[in-house]
Amino acid sequence: MLLYGLSLSLLWIILYGLQANLRYERSLIFQGELWRLFTAHLVHLNLTHLVLNLVGWWLFLKLCGHLLKPKQLSYYILSLALGISLLLLIFQPHLQWYLGFSGVLYGLLLIGSIQLSLQPERGLGLALISLISLKFAWDSYNSLIHGSSLSSAQLIGAPVVLAAHGYGLLIGVILSLPAVYKNFK
Repeated sequence: MLLYGLSLSLLWIILYGLQANLRYERSLIFQGELWRLFTAHLVHLNLTHLVLNLVGWWLFLKLCGHLLKPKQLSYYILSLALGISLLLLIFQPHLQWYLGFSGVLYGLLLIGSIQLSLQPERGLGLALISLISLKFAWDSYNSLIHGSSLSSAQLIGAPVVLAAHGYGLLIGVILSLPAVYKNFK
């Protein structure tokens, strides 16, 4: 999993600076630039945004990477990225552009946490599910009160698209259903 983690990290670094060509851009997607549905999740607004996503990525790999095979992880990343973008396209018509891996990270962390909660490390999995839920609730509260997740928005210098995080969580739950079903069968 180390090679996988390094490869994705390197890809993000290589793609830095290509935001305009790869980000989710609603009007261009409707003009046929469908690759943006996936590539939007590989580019970042600025170096701070990139570093925050790198930290989250490596935290995920450290805590949950041992539970997944590279092929399975690739499936989850692709499903989350495309699913989030499609949900943004359908349910967020006002959103003109988006970029970053955080929605995918929310989904991956939830998938990993659920899988941990089905293992002997149940306590860690349940604690992570609680932390992810609290972070999303805190950001949602701040978004309602202040119009944005203040701390995250201040760090990256732009509003946080909270819907992408929520869609990542929703898709993460859906992708986890087979493992949960298998565990309780």
